[in-house]
Amino acid sequence: MIDLFKAKEKLFGKAFARNKDRDLVTNIYNKSGEMFRDSFLGKLSKKAITSDFTKTKRDQILDKFGAPEHYKKFAQYLTGGTVGNKDITELPENVKKDVFRSHEKGIYPDRTETIISPKFNEMKEAAKKEAQLTGDDSSYKKLMYETDDYASIPNPYYDPKSSLLSTYATSPRTAHSLGHVQFKPKEDGGFVMTDIYDVDSNVSMGAKPYKPLRGTRTDLQEGGQLASRLYDLSKFFGVNQPMKYNVEFDAQRFK
Repeated sequence: MIDLFKAKEKLFGKAFARNKDRDLVTNIYNKSGEMFRDSFLGKLSKKAITSDFTKTKRDQILDKFGAPEHYKKFAQYLTGGTVGNKDITELPENVKKDVFRSHEKGIYPDRTETIISPKFNEMKEAAKKEAQLTGDDSSYKKLMYETDDYASIPNPYYDPKSSLLSTYATSPRTAHSLGHVQFKPKEDGGFVMTDIYDVDSNVSMGAKPYKPLRGTRTDLQEGGQLASRLYDLSKFFGVNQPMKYNVEFDAQRFK
């Protein structure tokens, strides 16, 4: 007897094979994108979009219209990265102040011995359902109002000397362009901030594998569908480019 699934898989090849992480639309997107990027038009498009001339004009336009820092960085990422693919060594002063404030407040997540359980939302929904079914909301109240004890787990990355700094509690311009950064002290009393601007999959944090052309990529939640579709387009053209930060903070700022 002919196995129709295997026959279909053999006929259409790997690009159209279904599995738990991919579907037909995803496979078509991946395969057609690969074919386009290998074509003459695809190579010509990439060269035009990512040339230093185009990227210089892009940055001038973004600056002219006063694009917020997180918009500017996302636009640069989608269209070939920095001019000359150089490290980012300067930050707007307001972003630097946000980073400095995060440091002053000691927002180093891996220096905390306990963290809220990654399953906190599931626990909350389960406790809410229990309260609805039984009329006893003690578990829900305990979870919501005694979170420090009830929903905390040991931090698996605990390191009292960790240099991982969170800027998420600052402004959108900083939180959405930097997020977590490495903030390491220098011998002269200053600091150096390093990071890589990229769109993360977040699968390791429990996110479902991303399906292009539908839904929202978890690392682009703030930008919603529009940001995700722009990301899909950039990936299709093969012009998205991660960018490295290597920013010095003068010792005078910390005195």
